[in-house]
Amino acid sequence: MRPQLLSLILAALVFGAFTSIALAQETAPAKPPDEEKTELYRKYYEGAKGGAEQQKVAYDIAREYLKKYGSDEDQYVKAVRKWVAKYEAATRVVDFNQAVAAKDYTKTFTVGRQLLEQEPENFKVLLQLVNAGLLNARAGNKSLDTETIALARKTLQLVDSNKVTDPAPMASIDDVRGFLNFGLGSLLELTAPAEAKAAFLRAIKEGGAYKTDPTTYFLLGATIYNAEYQPLAAEYSEKYMGKDETPESKAMLERANAIANRAIDAMARAVALATKPEYKDSKAKWLAQLTDIYKDFHNNSDAGLNDLIATVVSKPLP
Repeated sequence: MRPQLLSLILAALVFGAFTSIALAQETAPAKPPDEEKTELYRKYYEGAKGGAEQQKVAYDIAREYLKKYGSDEDQYVKAVRKWVAKYEAATRVVDFNQAVAAKDYTKTFTVGRQLLEQEPENFKVLLQLVNAGLLNARAGNKSLDTETIALARKTLQLVDSNKVTDPAPMASIDDVRGFLNFGLGSLLELTAPAEAKAAFLRAIKEGGAYKTDPTTYFLLGATIYNAEYQPLAAEYSEKYMGKDETPESKAMLERANAIANRAIDAMARAVALATKPEYKDSKAKWLAQLTDIYKDFHNNSDAGLNDLIATVVSKPLP
């Protein structure tokens, strides 16, 4: 997973932190006739103009006011009801930002769902939810995977239909595409490898910074090898191993080898692109796996592998 982009998303709160909820006051031109009602309204109104703590008190008073006088449907009740709705909406934004900052993925989704009920196409909320779902999966919890996949697909549809013009907190729309496709591929790698492969390829071709992201290339290679090559190799073994070559067996073997070569190519690109210090450990693991696979197709020798790694990024992706 691309740490620099994920940390950028996590660091940027959706609407910015603030200490109080700045809401336009809903006022009425004259005092209500009932003295108790007037006094309760006055307390609400004074608190609503204050800071965060005063607004919390005003919210409780406003709810009491609506409980007692909500059936009146006069201009004062309407004003209070409107303020309460705005306060609750703004509070959800604050709760969402706090959950994102605290990496509380369950709460992020709980509050995020409420925000999307009001604004189903809120790009920044959608992006934060996808990021939270990916981090949740990365931590070993798969409970949010299905919902995260659906949200990533939805967000991609918004981007592809040009409904998103501001990519913040990411640098560009291409980076957004890369992030969403990388996320989809990561979550679908085991359950829907064909879609995962397509997502990784799209991230590489259209994904801004993901065009040179080593993790994307390695996962692409692993998906090709595990989901395409290995099943075909097993079928070849079952049908033709130890038997005389036939046109059918030769064709299947050539197809399997071609798939393996694409996997090796993608993994070699990952190793070649893993030049930053943060990829040191990953690069060592990737190289070890690549070497084992490469030797299987080169008479148990790694001759030529270093040359492949040195030159692979200068060639088109097969």
